[in-house]
Amino acid sequence: MKFSIITPTYNRADLIERAIKSMLVQTHSNFEMIIIDDSSNDDTTAVVSNFLHDSRIKLIRCEINGGVNIARNIGLECISEDSEAVTFLDSDDEFEIDALENMKIVMDLHPDINYFRFAVRHESGISASDLRHSNIKADFNYYIKNLFDIGEWVCTFRRNIIERGFAYSVDVKAFEIISYIDLSRKETVFFSKKFVRKYYTGHESISNEKLSNEKLSNTIKGYEIMLSENKDIKSISPKIFAILNYT
Repeated sequence: MKFSIITPTYNRADLIERAIKSMLVQTHSNFEMIIIDDSSNDDTTAVVSNFLHDSRIKLIRCEINGGVNIARNIGLECISEDSEAVTFLDSDDEFEIDALENMKIVMDLHPDINYFRFAVRHESGISASDLRHSNIKADFNYYIKNLFDIGEWVCTFRRNIIERGFAYSVDVKAFEIISYIDLSRKETVFFSKKFVRKYYTGHESISNEKLSNEKLSNTIKGYEIMLSENKDIKSISPKIFAILNYT
């Protein structure tokens, strides 16, 4: 099984080498890592270029900074024809050495599933995923009811999900959850307890920046989109609806 790993990056010259090196030591070596440089103005491109001698590492440089979702979508459009699965690695994190191997094992055990989530741990070793959801095949209702309780997971798709048109919303900054809600309407998701990613915090990023006015505005817009596109949330989970509507 060949994996395509999508890695958007912006001004990560001091961090992206760690992510790349974590790929080069994978016990499952059949992969391509597609790095999308979202018009960095530091030495990110130069750092990545040091690894391009390995044909599995690919670099796409955007002329205009379009944001992480546009960068991810560019990566999805560029996966190789022989790739069978797609997953994502942020440029400031790293994969466990057996990440792809464990993904393949789990995916082979569940040929009826196209959408997987794999566990994540902080650099301290503490789980960033709520492992109570492990080994569950979750439908749309389950996903909505646990929307804000599941924690951090690595999403992995079989190729057919991409071929059916999956893409990240470009109407809001980040907020991948909008696209995952839509996907969960169409696909059952399997939560695996296998840890595949080490999650780092403490530096500037969309996910760990403080609640600035910009982030607050973006969050409100994201929640508005979620409610407008998913009017049945209220009947499925009044609790989740109240959280979204209150914000």
